[in-house]
Amino acid sequence: MLLESAEDTALDILDASNELAFFLARAVIDDVLAPLNLDEIASMLPPKNSGSETVCMARTLTAARHAGERILRCWGGGTGWAVEDAKDKIQKLLEEYESGGVVSEACQCIRDLAMPFFNHEVVKKALVMAMEKKNDRMLELLQECFSEGLITINQMTKGFNRIKDGLDDLALDIPNAKDKFKFYVEHAREQGWLLPSFA
Repeated sequence: MLLESAEDTALDILDASNELAFFLARAVIDDVLAPLNLDEIASMLPPKNSGSETVCMARTLTAARHAGERILRCWGGGTGWAVEDAKDKIQKLLEEYESGGVVSEACQCIRDLAMPFFNHEVVKKALVMAMEKKNDRMLELLQECFSEGLITINQMTKGFNRIKDGLDDLALDIPNAKDKFKFYVEHAREQGWLLPSFA
């Protein structure tokens, strides 16, 4: 309804289209809407009107590099962690878990980070650590995070895609990286962690 009346809203609030685009983009980053929902919304709107342009702008915002960090701060809020700090905290919590930590504590640490748009980094680092240490214990943590809804299917898929994209580089340091990744992908598919679009 907001998008259908976007042109009228813009008469009173000049920046309405921009703010609404950020609202939609934020909903995607927070996993309230799936990117596919934007396509569904756009298909219900008349072409070449302010509402469909707003949806198009939201799509562009979510597709941009480092979109999550930027959109999370679009109206303030969020944790304010710098990306490098967050990466460091994720690495430390995974190392602690790997060296005999408890699943529930690791999950709580991920929750405390309060950066759900960045959980693909947890997935990526957990898989790399599992490959390096030749220890599949990390899969138990990912399973628990997925079961609790802490890491969504979108974030899981994004993490697996990031590993896939960097697999050649990983194989230089971890000789059996490609075989291990193939095993992790099969496991992830069995558990329903990945979107059907993952290839």
